[in-house]
Amino acid sequence: MGNVLIAGDLHGNTAHALTLVRTAVREQCSKVFVVGDFGAWEHMASGRRYFDVVGKAAKRAGVIVYFLDGNHDKSSLLHELYDDNRDDEGFLVCRKHLRYAPRGHRWTWEGTTFAAFGGARSTDKGWRLAREARKAELVAQRRRYGSARTQETAGMLWFPEEEMTDDELTALLEADSSPVDILLTHDKPRASQPKWNRKDKPECYPNQDRIERVVRALRPAVLFHGHLHVRYTDTIASGDGQWTRVEGLACDPEASQYLEYSNEHSWYVLQLPYAEQQLEDDNDDTEAEPRSLPA
Repeated sequence: MGNVLIAGDLHGNTAHALTLVRTAVREQCSKVFVVGDFGAWEHMASGRRYFDVVGKAAKRAGVIVYFLDGNHDKSSLLHELYDDNRDDEGFLVCRKHLRYAPRGHRWTWEGTTFAAFGGARSTDKGWRLAREARKAELVAQRRRYGSARTQETAGMLWFPEEEMTDDELTALLEADSSPVDILLTHDKPRASQPKWNRKDKPECYPNQDRIERVVRALRPAVLFHGHLHVRYTDTIASGDGQWTRVEGLACDPEASQYLEYSNEHSWYVLQLPYAEQQLEDDNDDTEAEPRSLPA
């Protein structure tokens, strides 16, 4: 089983994660790759249990689950805990069968080159910070009455590292800007135009522009992303007369707000190797103008 099941946001949904593991086996995929908002919340007991359950299920199924970080993953803690525990391909090993691809990470599977660039802007940042502030008030109030243990509240719901900075992206591209076959991101590139776009907001544009920079630097044949919670296909220019097919993936069913949602919208089977002939066929199928099609 050499294929990869690419999956959209999980948000720590254990039931959906286990469904994806079973789907990988059914679709003859040896790997699952989640394009962000995986549910990396090991600063909470529920997050640690989630990692344990998914890791054990993947081990029993004989697959490995990989993920990049979304805006709702605490990536700083992933680096703190696992930077010194990397596999031969450079992934951070969170559990034996659960691994994290940090931003800018590159690797090759069966002759197919990949790169991962996680992160995005949270449109609910204000709500999350307000919730953290309210929790801090409650902790302080209980402490005054001697009924609260020491408890951290900042960085529990919103993570300041949620999106790349321009300087961070520049450093990653200066380190290696050679082309790849497949680009995996959490956010969408600015140029792609899904028919239903819940992130079409000015505060989201800077990070979408960063993804656009990555596309034009790496010129992937295909880009997979999540974040929008909706399934769509588009084609965008990636420079020098080349085109990139964009595959937006839906999320777990509990987080979806899309009326036409189905579980099949949340995953895509990527056949490996993604051969040179397949790349040529994809380029032949593109149109002169970007398109947005229902999956």
